[in-house]
Amino acid sequence: MEKGVEIEIKEYALFQLKEEYLYYFTEYSERYADKFYNSFFQAVERILPHYLSHPECRFLTTKNKSYRNVVWENYLIVYKIKKNKIEVLSLFHTKQNPKRLKKVKRIK
Repeated sequence: MEKGVEIEIKEYALFQLKEEYLYYFTEYSERYADKFYNSFFQAVERILPHYLSHPECRFLTTKNKSYRNVVWENYLIVYKIKKNKIEVLSLFHTKQNPKRLKKVKRIK
């Protein structure tokens, strides 16, 4: 793990996580929703040790390959690499239209 690099989960990603949690809570069970919620944070923790080894997000290509993603269950966890931090921007279900992912670039 690199010194000084930290993970920040943006508000938009937390909002999406909450929406998915509520869906699983109402459609499946509280236990399943809790497992889903906790599993998200475990997946985010796996980013940090080797954040450069994850692939560039093919829907958000840039010259410096700063937008990357981790495949987690049926989701992509999209993050951006900045100088001293990793910003988790979005939780994106893979059955959604990939064009919707373009708005992730506008997250501040």
